[in-house]
Amino acid sequence: MRATLKNEMKKHTQHVIADKIGTTSPTITKFLNGTIETSLDTSLKLIKFLAEKKEKKFMLELIKEIEKPSNVIIALEYCSTNRLIKAMNYLLKKFNDTSNHELKEYLGIYELIYNWQLRHDGTPVDEQIKKARQLKVTTDDGNVLIKMLEVYGYFSKGKYNLAYDLATDLQPLVEELESGYIKKSVSARLAETRAFLALNVMNDVEQAKECATYVIKSKIGRSFSAFAHFVLGEVHRYSDFEMSKLHFEKAIKVYSKYSKVNAEETRIEIEYLSAIHGEGYSYTNEICEAMYLYNTQNQAQAIELVKNNKPSTAMEMMFVGQMQQDEQMLIQSFTGFIQSKDMFNANHVKELLKDYNTNSMILDNLMNIFA
Repeated sequence: MRATLKNEMKKHTQHVIADKIGTTSPTITKFLNGTIETSLDTSLKLIKFLAEKKEKKFMLELIKEIEKPSNVIIALEYCSTNRLIKAMNYLLKKFNDTSNHELKEYLGIYELIYNWQLRHDGTPVDEQIKKARQLKVTTDDGNVLIKMLEVYGYFSKGKYNLAYDLATDLQPLVEELESGYIKKSVSARLAETRAFLALNVMNDVEQAKECATYVIKSKIGRSFSAFAHFVLGEVHRYSDFEMSKLHFEKAIKVYSKYSKVNAEETRIEIEYLSAIHGEGYSYTNEICEAMYLYNTQNQAQAIELVKNNKPSTAMEMMFVGQMQQDEQMLIQSFTGFIQSKDMFNANHVKELLKDYNTNSMILDNLMNIFA
């Protein structure tokens, strides 16, 4: 690792690199020579600057070397956000008997995070939240991490308003954290959650864009970037086919490496997207294919294709409602979206229902009930 980094250093002026990553030239020299244990945050910045494509490989090597409690904490957060579950478990076991009180607190927190990410111990969400609240921590960073776990808990239980409110309330506290790395990472974690909730619960497109873009720029972990791209794909669903497809495809590129389920879910979104805009696609869903035909002036073929295909999702109901000019089907679609707390797509169906002079007050009341 260090030999590779030293070789890359020849392409740059060390003073310039130090200035770029916010450290000193002597610190870089000592790190490259292995004479001191540099801040893991600084080491990560150097690796990203010199050998970004080998980041995870080199970070895993460094994680095996670290001993300083402050570096162990950063390493745990890094492993968590980058899905390095084995390395995270290695750190939890290696430092289990530490006498450092602060590190002991963080190990307790990341033990919960580890189990949360794996669903390792089969503990229900409510129990996870209870365990998080029972942890006694003395640091601001630790308290914020516990609150973040509560956000995840509410999100998993579908209590989206509670998750959104807590994530929003947490942001000012995050800004006051001492650890630059933890501050950046938790800010991005919360932004990821807020991006989804802002779009689907609050129907706030601009906030969703802002939060998702922040997550991508933070580069805290590829899975976070993938989800942010997914949200941006949704954001542009009705307004910009090419932009929406681009973001969905970026999400699939990452998801295909660790989650076939997420990759397939995103592929389905591209199929829906293509149907909405009348774009060619290798359709596997006949209702989507029918919507594509309908949008390309093949209405008779489209209607024939959906005769024997009963819609099973809110999106499919929207398509059939549009093709058959069926107000009741569109209302079913609208209801399906709001029941799943998808106010963004529900609002789109609401706009379609204006052509039928549907009582907008009733629709607004339904949205408020489920919001």
